[in-house]
Amino acid sequence: MNERNFRNFLLERTKENGSKLLFQKKDGWSWKQITWPDLATEVESIACFLLNSGFSTGSKIIVLSPSTLSCLFFELAVFTLGGICLPARNIKEARQILIKSPVSCFFLCGSAKEAKELSDEPVLREKTENIFLSMNEKFSAEEKIVSYSSVVKFGFLQRKQLKDEMNAIGGSVKENAIAATFNADGGTEESRSFSHKDILDLLWLSEKELGEISSEDQTFSYLPGGGSFSRFANLLNLQTAARGAVAEGAEDFFADVSEIMPVMLFLPGAEIENLINRILGKNSSKGTLKNGLGGRTQLLLTDVLPPVRIMDMLLSQDISVLRLSSLSTVH
Repeated sequence: MNERNFRNFLLERTKENGSKLLFQKKDGWSWKQITWPDLATEVESIACFLLNSGFSTGSKIIVLSPSTLSCLFFELAVFTLGGICLPARNIKEARQILIKSPVSCFFLCGSAKEAKELSDEPVLREKTENIFLSMNEKFSAEEKIVSYSSVVKFGFLQRKQLKDEMNAIGGSVKENAIAATFNADGGTEESRSFSHKDILDLLWLSEKELGEISSEDQTFSYLPGGGSFSRFANLLNLQTAARGAVAEGAEDFFADVSEIMPVMLFLPGAEIENLINRILGKNSSKGTLKNGLGGRTQLLLTDVLPPVRIMDMLLSQDISVLRLSSLSTVH
């Protein structure tokens, strides 16, 4: 494996960690356990579906989705094929990216409503290859929208035929190939691109910032933003091999945090105060702030430090706050 890219990184990390648990995902009333080989299989399945859909090295996909677990797997599949993710913070920015793009783009949406809105606009539809969802919902066959479960299901069936081609493409992606471009709409903020090497270096630096992490340490994230911290933080579980879980929305965060009982929380600075205010408003007579964050939280990782009074409140509960500067380069 000469090239330092995400395909080779994932293969190496899977080989190192064997069948260890990597992620947990809520499945109805229970939790689905996702091991390293499970992750590799799902990413391969998505990559094979993309390959069969005309996605190739250099193809661009506009990502209009929170950083959920399925979104993470999808982005890894895009990286595997040498594609480029263009994160969008809202539907307005997504439209502008597509309109100003010199080539047609694929879409990954976290909302069926937004996906339908994009597909219904003739001007946008002409420049859109396919729209994929980081969620599960069925659409009619004539629409360009494909749910996440369908991507994984049909991609898995195509693996036997396409796996060798997918591996050959993934293994040969150059380390300096662009993997993600932020602010791609050409608006007031300057666009910034990250290669495979750039992102892998940032993960390594972030691991150094964190210090020693145990594979038994439980992480939990809620990352709805479009900046580099929100897009890359969940990748840290691949770097550190810590066990992770991901909230798909604010309500999922509150519903799941007491079951996850995380040691580390990944939260963008814009969300910290709102979440803490909700915990104190609901549970002020039922327990401490720490209990509202799962009871075991020791470290909150963010891109922007919260106000001093929030910092003091967290520290009083023995929760340290660390701005993860390596990943907090684009807001």
